[in-house]
Amino acid sequence: MKYTKLIILTFILAFAGLNQGFAQDIGLESRLSNSSLVVENKIDVYPNPAVEFLIVQISNSEMENVEFEMYSLIGNKIVIKPEQVGTDKYRISVKDFSSGYYFLVLKDEKTRFEKALKFLKN
Repeated sequence: MKYTKLIILTFILAFAGLNQGFAQDIGLESRLSNSSLVVENKIDVYPNPAVEFLIVQISNSEMENVEFEMYSLIGNKIVIKPEQVGTDKYRISVKDFSSGYYFLVLKDEKTRFEKALKFLKN
């Protein structure tokens, strides 16, 4: 019950635009700030399903040296050559891939970030 109340009040504070003073008035000793709700390393992969190219857009990130790895559904590593087409935007050719699901892994050693994203090749 205690956690449910905290979750509900956190939701109200975050999305209703109420200030921290209100939280103290109702008895919630909140240490939350707007910065604690910031989403980091937002990664968009499109189009999905892909036909010729896969676009990877990275935003709100501190990654400096992003590495890309591609794997088939059964775990075979596929050699890819991402092409940077803008600030934090990359294009990967998939036109020679067989139809099916693949995993694109993004890594950054400095920030210790690693994420696998699944996409479908038509």
